[in-house]
Amino acid sequence: MKNPSALLLILPFVLAPVMASAQETPADPASYEACVALVESDAAAALDMAKTLKRQRGETEAGGTHCEALALMQLGRPAEAGDAFFNLAERLLRAGDAMRSDIYAQAGDAWVLGGEYEPAIRAYDNAIARTPDKPDFYEGRARVKALAGKWEGARDDAAEALALDPNFTAAMLIRSAANRTLGYPSAALVDANHAVELNPHSLDALLERGLVHRALGDKASAWGDWSNAVKYAKETGRESDPAALAAAHYLSQ
Repeated sequence: MKNPSALLLILPFVLAPVMASAQETPADPASYEACVALVESDAAAALDMAKTLKRQRGETEAGGTHCEALALMQLGRPAEAGDAFFNLAERLLRAGDAMRSDIYAQAGDAWVLGGEYEPAIRAYDNAIARTPDKPDFYEGRARVKALAGKWEGARDDAAEALALDPNFTAAMLIRSAANRTLGYPSAALVDANHAVELNPHSLDALLERGLVHRALGDKASAWGDWSNAVKYAKETGRESDPAALAAAHYLSQ
């Protein structure tokens, strides 16, 4: 397994379709909804439908672009999906900041899945510029920076997320990983302990705290956390979870 400690940073990617009125032309929600409903069962057909919608104007055209991006994601073409999301957010000049920020964040999530870290950071920059009080966007940018090896930036963004939401476990784990990687395991342990306290059965939290204990030279505690992660994974049918696999890898060393 290559670099299993990085697995805890690949947080679940949930892309929920969001669309609201962005132009003056009346929408055809049934067409947009039909396109989105088709994405999971037949993404190729959804992509064709999206292209048809894009040939129309106003909100229908915007809905087609959004459905196109969703279909591209389903087809395993995240870099192209990121382009589509970002271009849509740029064009929705009459939409509210909240909606445009959500679509910029979708672009960031798509690009990061395609390994396009710099564009992903730029997309999150735009989301944060328009909605600076949403912790999810700081956590998202922190995640991208961590994956790109920009650990100081990741730590700063995770701290911003935690300032807005002190119990944001995902941000805690990123800040812990950042401090651990930057050579501050004692600081990392504070966040790792808090994350486990909030959710004692979290595989990600147990994996990260084990890594912090190892960095501190406490092999027994590290072994205990990884053993618990594997145990809870088996009890809940999550043996294939990346954190469980990483914990099992460390236990085998």
